[in-house]
Amino acid sequence: MRIRNIFLVMAIVACLLPASVGAGEEQVRQFSGKILLDVENHGEAWYVNPQTLQRTYLGRPEEALYRLSKLAVWVDFVNIERIAEDGAASPDPAYAERMAGYVLAPNDLLGAAWYVHPVLRVRLRLGIPDDAWRIMRAGVPVSAKLLKTIPVEPEVEFVPSGEQKVREVVATDRIVLEDNTEIRLMSVDAPGNVEYQIPAKARLQSLIDGNGGVVCLEADRKDEATDGSKLRMVRAGETLLNLEVVRMGWAFHSVEPPNFRNAEMMIVGGIDAQTHGNGFWGK
Repeated sequence: MRIRNIFLVMAIVACLLPASVGAGEEQVRQFSGKILLDVENHGEAWYVNPQTLQRTYLGRPEEALYRLSKLAVWVDFVNIERIAEDGAASPDPAYAERMAGYVLAPNDLLGAAWYVHPVLRVRLRLGIPDDAWRIMRAGVPVSAKLLKTIPVEPEVEFVPSGEQKVREVVATDRIVLEDNTEIRLMSVDAPGNVEYQIPAKARLQSLIDGNGGVVCLEADRKDEATDGSKLRMVRAGETLLNLEVVRMGWAFHSVEPPNFRNAEMMIVGGIDAQTHGNGFWGK
């Protein structure tokens, strides 16, 4: 009985050790690659990066899509195809198990990233915010106390998009901020036709005015265009202005490396515009 009590005390002490101790690291490892939901803080979602065993706050679906993509491992698409899509049988179970919990992005073509489910061993598409939302909803509920045992990823901390006041909409793909900074809508190529510029500018101005005259700016890897203007994804409230002008058929999508942020949404927006005959596609 005394020996049993000794082992019981040892087990309790081991549970109380900090996460930096080997046993704590092993405890964290069981959550590697998983989405954890903080049940004590409105279900906030965290991703445990299998490369570092640290957690990244995911935030809203659009933010989660960006953060997960930033943590992706770049591989050839032929390797991504070695892992089955949701609902199919995996062609390479061993590889699927090895990459479980990772986010994979193709380095040989333009396309969405993929989240390899840590339990099901299938790949789930990460192309639009709804994809990230679907993955987060299926996360594992945990306590705030448990989350504190997992260190926070230092390089991908939550940083809100920069909010700026707009002075003027000057073209389908350009706005000027109050400090005279010229912003070019990233991944957008707008023709100079007046018949498309007029409705596009009016729509952008309406969306910006409806958001109190302010926009949120999101940068990517390449900061400036050749003319010195800043390349940005621009949001007025929940509306991505870059996507809006493409979707309405007032501009073409023009995704150029290394700026792939929201690339798939832009391409799909262009396809939708063409399919429905919006804007210049109607002619």
